[in-house]
Amino acid sequence: MNTPIKAVMAAIVACAFTAPAFAYTINGTIPPGRAPVVIHLHRPLQPSLMRFKFSAPPKNAGVPYALDFCIGPAANPCGLPSSHVINVPEGQERFADFDSALFRTNILVVGQGTRVAVPFSVEVE
Repeated sequence: MNTPIKAVMAAIVACAFTAPAFAYTINGTIPPGRAPVVIHLHRPLQPSLMRFKFSAPPKNAGVPYALDFCIGPAANPCGLPSSHVINVPEGQERFADFDSALFRTNILVVGQGTRVAVPFSVEVE
């Protein structure tokens, strides 16, 4: 093989190793009201740092709205001092990194307070 082809092949191999090993997106709709929806992460979780992109897609809800993505104990995932709450206004997204060990004893939920169903999206790397 000549040198330029070897260089291109090496670059392709390097890029393949830098890509996330496993990434997925969870989309859904939150019904009207205040009860949060549990977001089930793919299991088993490998020990690693997990990168999340939380999105609140645009939706005509009749009022400006925001989604609260919460990580905490199943009994009260949004309301404890140890809970992690990520507020995402309509049409925006937020990024956060968490150690996968956090989900051994905690769950991920999303909630909203409008009188209409609104969509959500979570990308996990």
